[in-house]
Amino acid sequence: MGASGEKELNLRVNRLPSITWNKLQINDAEVRQTIDLNGRGECIIHNIPAGVIIGSENCDSCSLGEDKRPFLPVRAGLPKEKEGNSDPAGKSDTASVEGRKVLDTNSVILRTGMGEAAEKFFDENCNEALSIRAICGAGGDKPLKLNYKLGDGDGYVVRQKLIAEEGSTLTVIMDYSADKENTGFFGVQTLAFAKKNSTINIIKIQLLGQGFTHFEDIGGFAQENAKINVIQMILGSGKSYVGMNVELAGYKSAFEGNVGYLCLGDQKLDMNYYIGHSGRRSTSSLRVEGALSDNGAKVFRGTIDLKHGAKGAKGQEQEGTLLLSENVRNKTLPVILCDEDDVEGEHGATIGRLSADMLFYMQTRGISEKEAELLMTKAKLNTVRNLIKDEHSIGKIQHYMESVF
Repeated sequence: MGASGEKELNLRVNRLPSITWNKLQINDAEVRQTIDLNGRGECIIHNIPAGVIIGSENCDSCSLGEDKRPFLPVRAGLPKEKEGNSDPAGKSDTASVEGRKVLDTNSVILRTGMGEAAEKFFDENCNEALSIRAICGAGGDKPLKLNYKLGDGDGYVVRQKLIAEEGSTLTVIMDYSADKENTGFFGVQTLAFAKKNSTINIIKIQLLGQGFTHFEDIGGFAQENAKINVIQMILGSGKSYVGMNVELAGYKSAFEGNVGYLCLGDQKLDMNYYIGHSGRRSTSSLRVEGALSDNGAKVFRGTIDLKHGAKGAKGQEQEGTLLLSENVRNKTLPVILCDEDDVEGEHGATIGRLSADMLFYMQTRGISEKEAELLMTKAKLNTVRNLIKDEHSIGKIQHYMESVF
């Protein structure tokens, strides 16, 4: 079990891999607050598909090395000899990790998006760790469901390790919920390893109370022809810190991310997404859609890193933000890093308010400005929500959105 009781947080998280002018205050995020890590919280597991094996681990072993973990989240990143994808077929079975040799078939060098300080936080404070593995050839779109329920004052920290063996498909839906007025802390670290010709689909639905602080720390690693797909709906929690780091190491590996978010009232959201291309002909797509209203504040950092040796790689990211108040604060920084000639990288951002023409059109049809804003916000978020192929999850999102407007 992790540490319990009150804890003073003084962390810097979500740091850009390539820093910019510091005066913008966008290079990273500072977390300073007192939280109560009492270990209270509940995880209910539903619908275990055939071919999926679930294990629960004692968190005291979370950071003890390769003998206790199916793969390793370490802070060193990809070793130098692997960055250029010198072994695209994946034939080499060893890599150097902090001076040790570990088997690639059992371990993978993997970083998470919130960074080193968050990694240490999860190592020291994890209350529960789940290992979820799809065996070779297991398939189908039937999702495994993890329902995390939290109450007022709960402080809960969990880690999940998702492994898709060769040729398998693993789909996991995670939803985090608490009553709207509840306070507390919930931290989730998800580590995903997609082996050759496998697919991991991750759907995360965050519906926590407005008094919650939430850490969402994700790391992914894809081998040859493997895919990692992530859908996120970030709707609740007063303060949310979200980081994702996905390494596309294998030939024709792929990532697709779709994120919907909402910042109402005094909600604060800080995001850092990094997609590393080290595999030849790897592809990535990241789309982020959301709205800010009242005094909401949001920071988005999105980095596509086209590394040396990733010939034929393609990466793109696009963000759309709807501003519904004069008092909102929005910071957006899309970044493309490139160390290879034969690659393609695209990024863009659309940020703005409803146009006067649109409002006039709505009003001529009896729709007020407030109703127009609501319709456009729902339409934007529904472009992400509708990608979720689970009626129960869609219903929960719909109910939450109706309750907050």
